[in-house]
Amino acid sequence: MDNYIHAALAFCDPKGTYSRHAAVVMASMFDNTKDKIFLHIIHDNTLSPYNREKLETTAENYGQRIEFINVESLLEGTSIDVSKLTIDGARGTLFRLLIPKLINEKKILYLDCDLIIDLDIADFWNEPLNGKTIGAVRDVWSLDYLEGTPVPWRYALAWEVMGIKQDSYFNAGVLVMDLDRIRSNYDFLKEVETFYDKYKKCITLADQDCLNYIFAGDVQFLDHRYNRIDLENFPIEGHGSIWHMAGGAKPWTLCSKSKVDELYWHFLSKTAYCTGQDDLIPLMVSILAESPFMHRHSSNCIKRLKKQLADNIFRSHIWTVPYLLSMKFFGSRTKNKDIKNEDH
Repeated sequence: MDNYIHAALAFCDPKGTYSRHAAVVMASMFDNTKDKIFLHIIHDNTLSPYNREKLETTAENYGQRIEFINVESLLEGTSIDVSKLTIDGARGTLFRLLIPKLINEKKILYLDCDLIIDLDIADFWNEPLNGKTIGAVRDVWSLDYLEGTPVPWRYALAWEVMGIKQDSYFNAGVLVMDLDRIRSNYDFLKEVETFYDKYKKCITLADQDCLNYIFAGDVQFLDHRYNRIDLENFPIEGHGSIWHMAGGAKPWTLCSKSKVDELYWHFLSKTAYCTGQDDLIPLMVSILAESPFMHRHSSNCIKRLKKQLADNIFRSHIWTVPYLLSMKFFGSRTKNKDIKNEDH
């Protein structure tokens, strides 16, 4: 399979609507890439037969290869309790931690499902890692830090406790992963379990914090264009980036980001969910009607507000600060972690 570019998407879809966004990532990648792609979709039992067929058809329409990997049984066999690792229950984002165990290839691209691939993915695939285990782009906090803006104090404290430098925190939504090096140099799932056992009370972004901790000092930082979160700064030429609709800025929730939104709907029209341009407008209306920002007032409004309030309280991290301070002054990173950082 060395003649393929290997890429992986990982998600769960309890409402049956998220698979569409995975299809958009697929169409945007296939449409912009000349090489053959082998796409590995990591999922659980929430992927319906209907959505699986749509994803298969999207790949077939572009002549690309696809496989589905159901991780339900594997999750049951590990000590990682994925249901308790994120405040918002984003179970699917943690599936990427299983990639080295699930996919027997030398290298792979991991891609989130809220992306638009507006370049030839071969450019990203061929980026040299220079002996590092993963390739990634610095997240916005580290990018701002390099330009002179301090990292928010709570994040700075958490990173210090976890042994992550302020200029070296990467976004885990777009990664090149040298799977051979991971399997050779890391007892990966064991390190994942150790991380959550030690730091689950003070982490913010469960899988991203975990990957930053494990690969601290072992990252090749790549050009910003491979994971652009600054959606407002669309270049004049309009192409050559991977656009990451991180946070709440999603076209399907009315959070408009101009050109990036246009790309999303354009590539949705090229998936098996839309048989042509004539279907696009009805599909757009249907999708936007599902948004929590498009509704009549009801008792569900109160429920959503309560949930948002609870989420805001916990994401303000007031409960994690005492634990972080105790880790800073009384805890210590494992000897193996310190040795590994020195080696890198």
